[in-house]
Amino acid sequence: MFERQPHIFSLADAAYRAMKRRAQDSCIVISGESGAGKTEASKIVMRYIAAVTNPSRQQDIERVKEMLLQSNAALEAFGNAKTNRNDNSSRFGKYMHIIFDFKGDPVGGHILNYLLEKSRVVHQQTGERNFHVF
Repeated sequence: MFERQPHIFSLADAAYRAMKRRAQDSCIVISGESGAGKTEASKIVMRYIAAVTNPSRQQDIERVKEMLLQSNAALEAFGNAKTNRNDNSSRFGKYMHIIFDFKGDPVGGHILNYLLEKSRVVHQQTGERNFHVF
């Protein structure tokens, strides 16, 4: 389909336009190894959505974006730990849900799932530590 790997802006554009055209939910899965840029990719998707939606509602859109991004600090305190490969490795996954109105403008959002590596609380491998909060 692509000669080069798709760019995050083009993926965000395709998902957003498909959502509006079909009036159906759309999903972008961002995955990768530690340090691959998953959080930055999430920010880029939200920045793109803020740029293409209703200019008169930019303050509301920015508020939604900031609430979702600021939740990251709390999640990282409870979900990051020192591993043998990385001093600040995410041991969780999140499903960030952005809610749009009928015109395609974001009006809210929340994190649906927070998956925690529960076994780390009681036992860590040699050279690793518990979650930062503990």
